[in-house]
Amino acid sequence: MSKDRIWFLVGKKLAGEASTEELNELEGLLRSDPDMHYALQNITDLWNLPAPANPEVEAVFNRHVKRLKDAGTDWDQNEETEPQPYYIPFQKRSRKKIMLISAAAAVLMAASIYWYHSVTDRATSARPFVASKNGEKNEVSTRNGSKTTITLPDGSKVWLNAGSILTYNKDFGGKIREVHLSGEAFFEVQPAVSPVTEQRIPFIIHTQHIDVRVLGTAFNVKSYPGERQTETSLVHGKVEVVIHNRPDEIFTLRPNEKLVVMNEEMNPADSNKTSEARHEPFVSLSKLNYTDADSLLVETAWVQNKLVFDNESFLAVAAKMERWYNVEIEFREEKMQELRFTGIFENETIQQALDYMAITAPFHYTMHGNKITIGR
Repeated sequence: MSKDRIWFLVGKKLAGEASTEELNELEGLLRSDPDMHYALQNITDLWNLPAPANPEVEAVFNRHVKRLKDAGTDWDQNEETEPQPYYIPFQKRSRKKIMLISAAAAVLMAASIYWYHSVTDRATSARPFVASKNGEKNEVSTRNGSKTTITLPDGSKVWLNAGSILTYNKDFGGKIREVHLSGEAFFEVQPAVSPVTEQRIPFIIHTQHIDVRVLGTAFNVKSYPGERQTETSLVHGKVEVVIHNRPDEIFTLRPNEKLVVMNEEMNPADSNKTSEARHEPFVSLSKLNYTDADSLLVETAWVQNKLVFDNESFLAVAAKMERWYNVEIEFREEKMQELRFTGIFENETIQQALDYMAITAPFHYTMHGNKITIGR
């Protein structure tokens, strides 16, 4: 019964006719069934795709309607003077149309759940992101060259940058909300209150070196394996950061502040570090960075699909470009890594980006497949 109710509520939501009470009911049903929650996310993404410029679309839609009709779905194609393709939002729909959307959603839901359960058996290189289950945990990961956006069961939204992994328990949203992050993500956390204690339910992000605790805010966390620092950038709200090897200290961030923590494996005693890294403090608190040209926030520009670097070393820029473009970059000379760059790229290819950079710095590059070599 609950599955049928979910499909009906999904149909009303996609039709734009769900009331606040029905949306809350749907959220509650999905919260108790994570598989359906993931399927709805996939359906919504497909539903909102722009209309394809294909003259056969209407014919395909009509065949789909015929299959639904043959399956026993009550459908009257003359109910509206002009049948509309499924991807165009209706201004007003009858109950029959909502039931049609619900039936279509049910079909898509089943396909999405099948994909969700079988996704770990497929090669990840063919998709921009992977949603999978590992025991009692749900996991979403992105490969290099791709990003994705997900909505957690509590309504919080997460933008996941390239080469990142986000995991959380299946009972997420009960007494506590916890996620584990490897990579970079931007969070918009929705406040939540326990119906039992009437206390606010905390939201905690665990990374390799720090934990971030929030109640309702927007912020960015960057914690890639192998990088020498972990960053927490607060856009608005309030967060508390605890460093794993300094558990007695709590760092509270205010809006427009960034906390940078040097990772344990890259401590000052490491003789292999660059001179730039050796002179940085273990923990530093600073203001967020904005570009001079258009006041773009550097720390979260990737959410707007912009690759931004502000007076950064070539080594740091190369790490960003590897994830952004899904390439491998190596330097023939260590000195080349110390070149510094400032720039913003959005639609440029990797070749165009490197060509622009080469105008301001003395370097050349060769590219074979996805491997790039930087030299003089």
